[in-house]
Amino acid sequence: MIVIDDLYKALFSIEVTYLSSALKICISFLLGAIIGIERQTRRQSAGMRTISLICMASTSAMLLSIWIPQTYSGMYVGDPGRLAAQVLTGVGFIGAGAIIQSRGSVKGLTTAATIWVVAIIGLCVGAGLYIPAVALTFLSLFVLVALERYEKKKMIAGDIKIMKLTYDINDPDIDQILAMIKKSSIYVFDISIENRYKLNQFVLILKIQVPPRETLNSLFAEIKKIEHISSISLTAL
Repeated sequence: MIVIDDLYKALFSIEVTYLSSALKICISFLLGAIIGIERQTRRQSAGMRTISLICMASTSAMLLSIWIPQTYSGMYVGDPGRLAAQVLTGVGFIGAGAIIQSRGSVKGLTTAATIWVVAIIGLCVGAGLYIPAVALTFLSLFVLVALERYEKKKMIAGDIKIMKLTYDINDPDIDQILAMIKKSSIYVFDISIENRYKLNQFVLILKIQVPPRETLNSLFAEIKKIEHISSISLTAL
């Protein structure tokens, strides 16, 4: 019982001690690992090791922020939040490294946001806010897992591509192809047209969002049946 009482006092004490620091770092490791495992299973650039390290480092920075004024200038003198505040700036550089930008398509924003959230979880643990830290951990896990499934189910997620259709006439039925694309659960962002009068060609350019695991083979097979379409091209952004 004495050991349990000591652990309880260390966890909820506003004074930074070796025991309280060790306990808080262990807690931050567990919370970071929970989110890190989810990122690791999805083969993201920031996996379990990275997320756990960020969470523990944030907790350590918060502990150091409290310990410095507590030890050298009196417990209520100084600004304990100054050093911890720089953590949020520092993780911004790590988050930027997780973002990949290629021809207008940006990937890694979710991982970058996760890194930022994990840093805040670590700061909460370091400050002794265990309930908010646990709540934020499991809410983040809910967003990463449950909401992703919702996105895929509703086909909100997907890759942005440019589809170009070339007709060998100047006045094709655009509504026909748009209805066909909509039937395939493909979202059309933008429509552009190009009329090549001398070549007697009409080019329809569509910016579309292709749902995950959609191969477009069935759609292309249907498009081939339409008269006057001479070529189809699909380009990733």
